[in-house]
Amino acid sequence: MTALKTIQEAIVAAKQCILENLECASEHTGTVNPYGDRTLLLDVKAEDEIISILHSSGIEFAILTEEKGFVKSVKKAEYLALVDPIDGSANLERGIPLVSIGISIVPYQDRMTSDGAEISVIDSVFTDEIYIAVSGKGVTRNGKRVKTRAHVDLDKAIISYDTKRTWDEEFVKSSLRTIQAVHDTRRSASNLLDLCWTAAGFLDGMVDLRNMLPIIHLCGTHMVFEAGGYVLDKNGNRFNSSLKPEDMMNFVAASNETLARQILARFQK
Repeated sequence: MTALKTIQEAIVAAKQCILENLECASEHTGTVNPYGDRTLLLDVKAEDEIISILHSSGIEFAILTEEKGFVKSVKKAEYLALVDPIDGSANLERGIPLVSIGISIVPYQDRMTSDGAEISVIDSVFTDEIYIAVSGKGVTRNGKRVKTRAHVDLDKAIISYDTKRTWDEEFVKSSLRTIQAVHDTRRSASNLLDLCWTAAGFLDGMVDLRNMLPIIHLCGTHMVFEAGGYVLDKNGNRFNSSLKPEDMMNFVAASNETLARQILARFQK
């Protein structure tokens, strides 16, 4: 079985687990994951399905997950799989049908970065959208090639902007400047889905500068890059992060580099 087919099979199993256990959507385990979030029962169940399939695939995966943290491979690892079993847990808990599952794989070596992402798959559980990014080969949505939106002026742009963080004064000021500079905002509360929508041209960009998004969400920025977009880090450099469990993602993803820099400039002004 190829790596891509293995990832797809793992995501199908996780999705089926979620859909067959919706009556448990609001149940918590009573524990907190390595990133400080309360764990839903379905987070654990979906993650277990993914880990089981990756480990039984015949491919050696080391795994970095949202709930269990780093899971070693039995033998020498061929890939590091970065797994978010449920992105949009609060939506799922409340019955809001905007939830995604994401996996990205990077060939395993001593020093790995987000630029090493080889394959990423994101499934929007309730909207029946499956996005696949393969390094150097672009992005498909339900089997059809997609690209980021054509150039748009900043004041005409519609972006996703994540504001879920402690509302310190500087972040509020920066957020207001940024939001006022664009035409409008949309937010699904599943950052992976918003990044997919940016990759597909539905949104012009997605901004997360909270220093709160774990590196397991790498599959989302990979989608944007592979679809022809551009992603900046908080310092204005092309986004390329190490893949340590404690690494947090801060980025401006947009349909092109010019727009990404215009958005970041408003945040930093």
